[in-house]
Amino acid sequence: MARYISFAVLLGIIVVIGALFYKVMIGFFIPVFLAAVLVVVFRPLHRWVCSKVGERDHISAGITTTLILLIVLIPAGLVLTMAAIQGAGLVADVARIPSSIQVGLAQLRKNKWVNLEYPHADIVREIQSKIDDIQNEVTTQRSFKELMDPSGLVQGDIKVIRRQLDELVPRLNEFSLRELERQILDARSSSPAETGIHSELTKVFQDANQLLEGVIQSRNHSSQPTEEGVPKVEGTVPTKPIQDDSFTLVRSSKLPELQGFSTTELDVITQSRAKYMDTAIKWMESKERMLAALDRLASGDAEDMVELQRESLSLSQEWSSAKETLYGGEWLGLLKELANPTPEQVRLVTQSTIEYLQPKLLSVTGDSAAFLVRLGIGAAILLLSLYFFLCDGPAMIRSIMELSPLDDRYELELLAEFDRISRAIVLATVLSALLQGLTAGIGYYFVGMPSLILLTALTCTCALVPFVGPAIVWVPVCCYLAIYQENLTAAIGLAIWGSLVVASIDNVVKMLVLHGQSQLHPLLALLSVLGGIQALGPIGILVGPMVVVLLQTLLGILRQELGKFKKHDEGSDVTDADIRDLSGMIRKPKLKAKASKSSTEILPDSNATPEAT
Repeated sequence: MARYISFAVLLGIIVVIGALFYKVMIGFFIPVFLAAVLVVVFRPLHRWVCSKVGERDHISAGITTTLILLIVLIPAGLVLTMAAIQGAGLVADVARIPSSIQVGLAQLRKNKWVNLEYPHADIVREIQSKIDDIQNEVTTQRSFKELMDPSGLVQGDIKVIRRQLDELVPRLNEFSLRELERQILDARSSSPAETGIHSELTKVFQDANQLLEGVIQSRNHSSQPTEEGVPKVEGTVPTKPIQDDSFTLVRSSKLPELQGFSTTELDVITQSRAKYMDTAIKWMESKERMLAALDRLASGDAEDMVELQRESLSLSQEWSSAKETLYGGEWLGLLKELANPTPEQVRLVTQSTIEYLQPKLLSVTGDSAAFLVRLGIGAAILLLSLYFFLCDGPAMIRSIMELSPLDDRYELELLAEFDRISRAIVLATVLSALLQGLTAGIGYYFVGMPSLILLTALTCTCALVPFVGPAIVWVPVCCYLAIYQENLTAAIGLAIWGSLVVASIDNVVKMLVLHGQSQLHPLLALLSVLGGIQALGPIGILVGPMVVVLLQTLLGILRQELGKFKKHDEGSDVTDADIRDLSGMIRKPKLKAKASKSSTEILPDSNATPEAT
């Protein structure tokens, strides 16, 4: 009984000390884990080095560590450092020149492929603000008399909305004239001072406005009485649309007499005038509906608060419809709002982005100096762990096996299976991501993208995530080339390169590296990576899949054991040669002491201990 008590106390002490050990060592988990991954991946290289130096453990471990440092760690460190410097420089440029974002957005809005110009953005924002104020007042204010007071806030907001609505069509006129003039001057490659086309084009839009006014006056005159002859009530929405046969007729009318334009330019002017008239007539319809809703709200005909709230809701609905007309569609309106932010919105987004990115990038600050110190310590721990894992790894594994209650063959099979599959999967994943990043970087180079190393590093990183892949980087780059730089040829070329080469090289690499070995199911791979990132951060990209591989191996061993119970052994992918190889590496010190035994006796039976071989 005393023996059991002593054993229980020992276990309790081990648990307490193990918890303290965990707290001490958890800060070094990432470098130690990376060292273990490198040992698994480069074990064939280490075996080759051991065969060349005569099984001298310390010398072979030192040589292998040096080779890994030169082949992997130093190049990766240099690339990441240069990418961080480029990222920090990019953020610093944006921080120093906030107007650069405004210039970039202006360039984006003027793109000839996607026109996101929004000449009435300030008017729409002002009207929206006043509509929201009216809604708030009608909802929170309980005094009906104060709401209907001519000098009150609601009536004041209604006046502002009326004034802003009157500015919509003139603003559209000015914008259309300016865009047409710019288009013609760009085609001529001349400056405004060298030509006198402004006055001629002004006549075109003045004539268009007169034609539109004639259509509206004719429509208003004909729609005064209803079908029964009863006069129409002032402020109601017209039932007859503006775009009738009379509008179609004036839209197709001839241009006024113009001087100094070619036939091609006259065609462009005709198309621009027709587009302006189409847009203007829709805006005028929306404006009339808005004015009718404002008239109903301001007339004072509402008898109580409920009726007034109903009229304010009707005004809000009319404004939603009018905004969609002004935008040119719901989705196009969303894009226009994103491409036409206010200076305050740009400042807030820029400030929040810089505050988020700056701590993650390399800059000459006190925090960065502390980060570099931690990085140096982590690199030193990684190298030391790598060296001792290579030198003393077999002894460490042998000690763990002596504490494990599993059968020795299962332990060796588990290690061999994990070693084989994890090496294949890690190599396939890392090499695939590396080659995808490099091929994408070649594409970025030929299309002239800045921050080449940063984009290549981001592509490599994103290629590690299943389903996401490098497309999350090169697709926005294609959009940048097509929309911002207006270089459609480069965008199409990069898209073809990304689709045919960058995306397909993943399958080629995995086929060559895995060559028939089992790999993770795509869904399981995605969930393991995302779950690993959520639990452990970036290192979870590697930890997650390796945990799944370990679980798959354990489930395979369990399946074999269940098969034995059913007298149907399905076997294992691990051969006796794999187990003998790993067993020989782990038990090398024991084998040296018992060199007289035959090499065929390395494989233990099911009841033997590691020392009994």
